[in-house]
Amino acid sequence: MSSVPDALNAGTILSERYEIEYVLGLGGMGAVYLARDLQQNSAPVAVKEMRVQAGDQHIQRQAIEQFRQEAQFLSVLNHPNLVKVFDFFVQNGRYYLVMSYVKGKTLRELLKTQTEFFPLKTLLEWTVQLVDVLSYLHGQTPPILFRDVKPSNIIVDADNRLRLIDFGIARCLHPDEATATFLQGMGSADYCPLEQYQGVGGTDQRSDIYSLGATLYHLLTLKVPPRAGELAAENKKVPSPRMLNPSIEPALEDLVVNMMAVYKQDRYSSMTQVLAALQKVNRNLELRQERAALSSSSRPRVADGAPKAPSKSQSTTYILAGLTAVMLFLMGWLITQMSSGSSPAVPPRAGSATPADK
Repeated sequence: MSSVPDALNAGTILSERYEIEYVLGLGGMGAVYLARDLQQNSAPVAVKEMRVQAGDQHIQRQAIEQFRQEAQFLSVLNHPNLVKVFDFFVQNGRYYLVMSYVKGKTLRELLKTQTEFFPLKTLLEWTVQLVDVLSYLHGQTPPILFRDVKPSNIIVDADNRLRLIDFGIARCLHPDEATATFLQGMGSADYCPLEQYQGVGGTDQRSDIYSLGATLYHLLTLKVPPRAGELAAENKKVPSPRMLNPSIEPALEDLVVNMMAVYKQDRYSSMTQVLAALQKVNRNLELRQERAALSSSSRPRVADGAPKAPSKSQSTTYILAGLTAVMLFLMGWLITQMSSGSSPAVPPRAGSATPADK
């Protein structure tokens, strides 16, 4: 039995096919379950449920349409950084999406336990993946805006591959209009661009760029980014991430600050531009690592048998040993000369007779 209020019990069969095992997550309007697909050899699947209990019929219709739209989005998309949706149905007044089950942790879960900065190389690899999948979404006809990029909506699997999850407030963007929003679909305030707040303005591709930048800021600094509304009220830019993490490349800081510009006209205009800036950061990081490796290999190391600088006591020992060697050499030379019958010319001592005096 499930211990979560109003959640489906283990063993419940949905659509005569999916057997519920347990709750993976629970929200205000539904839950996500791990289930088994009885028609596919009990393969694990994730079942997302939405319960609509709003008293306002207009809000209820909006929520249902939003859920249907999410199902429509994902059923036709195919990208390695997305979770594949393959079924949608209604049962007992609840709406269900069935999608591939991805075993892993969300970036939010990783951030909760992280005590040291993530390696820059890892973060850049993750960011390239996210830029690629968002570029794919923006390239659809009409473009799809994710509008809720944040650590809790990104899963990292065992192969270090990221997956975007929860298209609950995604929208199609028509070329001749900017998408509107409503309160229930505003996004998460810590990662939400100014234009996505209700009544402020329409969203476009630059809105996803802001949210991705805010997510990257959190990953780089381990600090939740300041909110766009607060920055706008104080007429400030986002604080320097390098002040929190000095290992950040200047080019990477420039990238994040541009992505998180309060007003969308000051940001990169497309994921293509973000990718080009990322590639520059990657090149800078690779060059820095190569220089560090060359510098390390050129320094003498004791482990490789390279000589160390002698200490003071060792220097004294070497000098004494050298003098001793010289003295021994001279003594040997004198003995050799005497044994060969030729005496070396030695000055006479005072008071002694020479052979001529005798």
